[in-house]
Amino acid sequence: MKILVTSGATREPIDAVRFVSNISSGATGAALADALAARGHAVTLLHGEGAVLPRTVADTRRFGSTADLRARLRALLGAGDCDAVIQCAAVSDYRPDTVEAGKLTSRADEMILRLVPTPKLLPELRSYAPPGGRPLFVIGFKLTAGADEAAQAQAVARLFAAGTVDAVIHNDTATLGQGAARPFHAWRNARTPPETLAGQAALAGWIDRELERHAGRKSR
Repeated sequence: MKILVTSGATREPIDAVRFVSNISSGATGAALADALAARGHAVTLLHGEGAVLPRTVADTRRFGSTADLRARLRALLGAGDCDAVIQCAAVSDYRPDTVEAGKLTSRADEMILRLVPTPKLLPELRSYAPPGGRPLFVIGFKLTAGADEAAQAQAVARLFAAGTVDAVIHNDTATLGQGAARPFHAWRNARTPPETLAGQAALAGWIDRELERHAGRKSR
């Protein structure tokens, strides 16, 4: 299968040298890209600036801001030959309202930054593919911050309610310090409890099985 993986953080420019971003390293996306390529899939990785890169996947492409990521997703998915997209990238929820062409002064006593919402890309992904093309299998990622189980489930349910994802991978900031061994909660729908997967290798195996299920449904 041909798979597009996104990873790392967007950078929303403030001026020529500063930006708003987040803590995503891109390590999970890079690990998934390598693992899925090792299983025989044709993988393209679309990654943020400074993100961890895969060891074996040669087709890697870089994005900057949310607008840049959006344009690159449109172009790649618009070709109509992608079977699945794994949206692991951490996309900024907000961007600066205006961008200074040069460098803002460092001598001001105070500086107020006005932020405006960025578009939500996950619900748009299927619309980027041409009508009548391959059915696109979409896996979204959801990160919560210190949420209890009920709040985590509600956050995941909101993604499924939009009807634009086939599966959701969830984790919480409380487990980020565990590195590659941190648990992931894999949801096929919002009605049944998720599978808890110990680490990136287990997550890659789960995703590979879901892709096989998707391919089986397409061939019927």
